[in-house]
Amino acid sequence: MYSDRENVNIVTELLVRHGVKHVVVCPGSRNAPLVHNFNAHPSLVCHPVTDERSAGFMALGIAQQDRTCPVAVCVTSGSALLNLMPAVAEASYQHCGFVVISADRPRQWIDQLDGQTLPQEDALGRFVAKSVSVAEPHDDEERWYCNRLVNEAFVALYRTDRPVQINVPIAEPLFSFSTEKLPPQRSVRYIPWDNEPSRNAVLRMVEKSRRPMVVMGQMPCGSVPADYAMQVAEKVVILYEPLAIDEMPRCLTDEMLAAMTGDEDRYMPDLVLYLGNNTVSKRLRQFLRRLPATCNVIMVDEEGELKDVSMHTDYVIHGRTGDVVKDVFTSWLHKDKCCEDEYLDAWKKLYGEAASQLMNTSTDDLSSIAVKLFENEYGEGEVIHYANSTAVRLGCRFADNHYIYCNRGLNGIEGSLSTAAGASLAMQEEGNVYCVIGDLSFFYDENALWQTQLTGNLRILLLNNGGGSIFKTLKGLDASPARDVLVAAQHAYSAEGICRQFGLTYRMVDSIATLADGIQWLGTVESKKPVVLEVKDLSTQI
Repeated sequence: MYSDRENVNIVTELLVRHGVKHVVVCPGSRNAPLVHNFNAHPSLVCHPVTDERSAGFMALGIAQQDRTCPVAVCVTSGSALLNLMPAVAEASYQHCGFVVISADRPRQWIDQLDGQTLPQEDALGRFVAKSVSVAEPHDDEERWYCNRLVNEAFVALYRTDRPVQINVPIAEPLFSFSTEKLPPQRSVRYIPWDNEPSRNAVLRMVEKSRRPMVVMGQMPCGSVPADYAMQVAEKVVILYEPLAIDEMPRCLTDEMLAAMTGDEDRYMPDLVLYLGNNTVSKRLRQFLRRLPATCNVIMVDEEGELKDVSMHTDYVIHGRTGDVVKDVFTSWLHKDKCCEDEYLDAWKKLYGEAASQLMNTSTDDLSSIAVKLFENEYGEGEVIHYANSTAVRLGCRFADNHYIYCNRGLNGIEGSLSTAAGASLAMQEEGNVYCVIGDLSFFYDENALWQTQLTGNLRILLLNNGGGSIFKTLKGLDASPARDVLVAAQHAYSAEGICRQFGLTYRMVDSIATLADGIQWLGTVESKKPVVLEVKDLSTQI
């Protein structure tokens, strides 16, 4: 029988799945559920050591002799953890890591005059490559979180060969052991791409896949050569956004997923290769989180860190994106057929339906029409920054064959104008830099225009919807009387006064009839100062 504490059981099962064989255990009551589990599992051998200082060095000695299997040391709460510091520091400098498992008191009792309590998270400081705290889960998402944290610790151990800490807060009662089987756990494998056997194992998996899919999040322009990607897209499903790649056909990822009806299983891949960072499409993230358990999800991270956006990651590849793409894409291009016909045809049909629907959908939304006209007029060969929220979503819908810049790391509205302004300073001898931005983002970041060195190569398309228009699309929020004024910051302001203050070249349009001429003016008007075209949707103004 195992402990009734679910976080204890998750940690135990993942130790086994990651190949731990030896656990050095120290006496204590708070870590007793952990020690009980380690002793009960047939794959683990426990070595009792009373002095934690000695136990840490004992774990180091075992790790030195067998670097193929991780080693763990388990201590109780309080000062016991601090006694591991000398051994952890030594192991860190030797690059011979082991796993520190520290039992802890529940967080609410830290610094509350309860015995053997101290802040144990990050207590070992810079001498560990990763410190995680695995609290008792209460639902499936928290169970996934516990699993992910433990996997993150092991990935950091493999990547750095330095110690890691898994802190386990355990609430009373401590000594209840009625669980017959440990819960099955997903273990994430760390794949250094410069390791030939590991690389070849992944490539064999890719070649065997009958329903492969590539997902591209935000990446620096040129990370994936567009001509290469277009060849692969004839054989493999690729979901991308213009924040990831240039010279690709219009991104319709969000529209395809919105149009997906009927039997979703026919669209489900058996392997996903995820490149890059954040995506704009929330539907894409939700789709990835519905992947079947049988689908192998491979995340490529240049720093070798686990970022489990799909909640299904099985492999973390540590390597340059370009190197991984070259090897994987080449393996696909050498095959006559990579996908089942029915699977590939379903996605191609979905793209066609989304493109047709987008073409035939008319809108009187002035911002959408403005971005559509802007993208028809400019785009390929231009440097275009989109602000977050509505602006970048419109950019993803209408941008065609070119890359777009966006501060998508944290998705905040601050700094979008400043980032574009900085780009314009770097490109004053090379051409225009365009910034498509909403009113809240613009007003929030208006101090970007205070920069006296800015010139007329900064061109700003300001979409003034009289507040945060994205909030009007959120289901349920319309029931709140606070939505318009307090949440969406509804207003009737114009940018004209700001532009006059900074001496900018300014024009405002407020109708479809004047919009096309205004868009053309934005790129052609002669000016020594930044140019602002404000598209003011009067129907949204208070």
